[in-house]
Amino acid sequence: MYVIGLTGGVGSGKTEAAKMLAKIAGAEILIADELGHQVMKKGEAGYRKIAECFGTDILDEHGEIARDKLSALVFSEEAALAKLNDIIHPAVKSYLDNYIEERREKAGYLILETALMFETGCDLLCDEIWYIYVPSPLRKERLASGRGYSEQKSNGIMEKQLSEEAFLKRCHCVVKNDGSLWELEGKLREQFALVRRDCY
Repeated sequence: MYVIGLTGGVGSGKTEAAKMLAKIAGAEILIADELGHQVMKKGEAGYRKIAECFGTDILDEHGEIARDKLSALVFSEEAALAKLNDIIHPAVKSYLDNYIEERREKAGYLILETALMFETGCDLLCDEIWYIYVPSPLRKERLASGRGYSEQKSNGIMEKQLSEEAFLKRCHCVVKNDGSLWELEGKLREQFALVRRDCY
């Protein structure tokens, strides 16, 4: 299985791009944010550690982690957020390690999308990495219209992420997402045609 990683900053549309590419390539897809929720479920790798770290007040009536309670706690305190990330990111990386290793000898493609491609070591799981690039002013516009983010909130998130220069330096190719979804699909098809491997 050939693994293509997609990454980019907040507001770049990388998740939408990953879903498009998965359809184009007939590929499996893994979204790291979704896996972050998965590893917090009761019985999963991160559940016990999170409950031990943050206490039972974050649990709902079924004993599951209530994400709204957890979010309210960690996003009000930077140290708490760092503790949560120290639990979740290794759990997600371990899940991905196992998932990909079990399928390495299979034919086809797998699309892995994550904003923290390099920070979490997920780049080591990919055969190549694509950078979904959108200029920061346009990202801020999209975050404001799509998610209701203030410019201050967008700036705060962007400041904590890798710079455009760092993404450009470490990714194998760049796909610009500064137009319509139709244009994005065309660019993804063109890029996939260039790097397509005999995975069937």
